[in-house]
Amino acid sequence: MSSQTGLTASEWVEISSLYAYYNLCSDSGDAEGYASCFTEDGVMDQVTRKLVIKGYKDLVVYKRKDVESRNGRYRRHWNSGLLLRKRPDGSVHGWCYLHAYNGETGKLPVLAGAGVYDDTIVAVGGEWKFALRKLTMDARTESPPLPGLTGAGR
Repeated sequence: MSSQTGLTASEWVEISSLYAYYNLCSDSGDAEGYASCFTEDGVMDQVTRKLVIKGYKDLVVYKRKDVESRNGRYRRHWNSGLLLRKRPDGSVHGWCYLHAYNGETGKLPVLAGAGVYDDTIVAVGGEWKFALRKLTMDARTESPPLPGLTGAGR
């Protein structure tokens, strides 16, 4: 284990892959893949939108509505500054910057938002999953509310 992170190299790679898979599923609109990145009762807390989504079923519904709201635009996410630290209970605190882009087919994407993820990651059945993702946006372009999504609110 690294004395700074408390993680083995293998754990670091596995968790980094979770971040990449999450982004790819979110961008492509793979709602089931997106929800599979969370524990069964995992929570996505979009702090600045005052929107909390909890549990596999609601995460799938959320991502499907998100895709509907894009009006044919594609989405790209980049994370940077990933910092992972193992906690005494075996969970991992993850933190990174988010850069989100939207684009129209055949055109370069434009910056749509920037923010910070603050995550609690746990091992479930030999796989790392998000138990809690807190997303705090620094700023974002205006986006329409997601159709029919009520979420858990704040």
